[in-house]
Amino acid sequence: YVSFLFNKNRKSKVIYYHDVGLKYTNMGTPLDLIKEHVRIIRLLSFDIVDNITKPENEIMIAFDDGWKGLYDSKDYFVQENIYPTVFIAVNLIGKEGYLSVDQIKKLMELGFKFQAHSWSHYDLTTFSEESLNHELVDSKRELETIFGKEFNSLCFPQGKYSDMVLKRAKSAGYSYLFSSVSGGYYDMMEKGVICRNLVQTASPSLFRLILESSSIIVARRNIKQHYKKTRSWK
Repeated sequence: YVSFLFNKNRKSKVIYYHDVGLKYTNMGTPLDLIKEHVRIIRLLSFDIVDNITKPENEIMIAFDDGWKGLYDSKDYFVQENIYPTVFIAVNLIGKEGYLSVDQIKKLMELGFKFQAHSWSHYDLTTFSEESLNHELVDSKRELETIFGKEFNSLCFPQGKYSDMVLKRAKSAGYSYLFSSVSGGYYDMMEKGVICRNLVQTASPSLFRLILESSSIIVARRNIKQHYKKTRSWK
């Protein structure tokens, strides 16, 4: 809290959750809390956007993994004219608790955005070069074949990335690389990485601080947890 208080700003930010409700995963967020988050975003005069294009006053909402609670709650998002970006891993589609192909296509028709989350959803820093190619290139091709649209964004599974992962992801054709490092959208753009802020358990007071500030302490901790300068391949 102290760190946030000393770093006030209105930087555009990506906020992310995993699911709506707790029916399918304990990483879910009750719909009432999401509604309160949306109320606070609008109260503070931030715009909820599909893609951030301005350095300040824009919020992009994302969900990781593709859990079914989002489908169950789709009417709320449509009513509020909010269309989150959902990062999906090929290997999770259709598994118990996860969105099916048909459900994803329905959400796409409604306006929800979908992007890549690798093939297996495992830590990308642990793969061999050949396996990493499968995780990044093959998954992109598979998703584009199934859904008939371009997947040009990648969210690192478990937030883990390395210099090699960044290099291979860019060569695979991903234009936007989303991390789990907190901060403003453009804070790490020179490194080719987009910051995101995990808010799925954030109380209204903490959520407001996250929107209106940044915590250098949290960001540094995130980088230490998620970034590996050198690869660690099996």
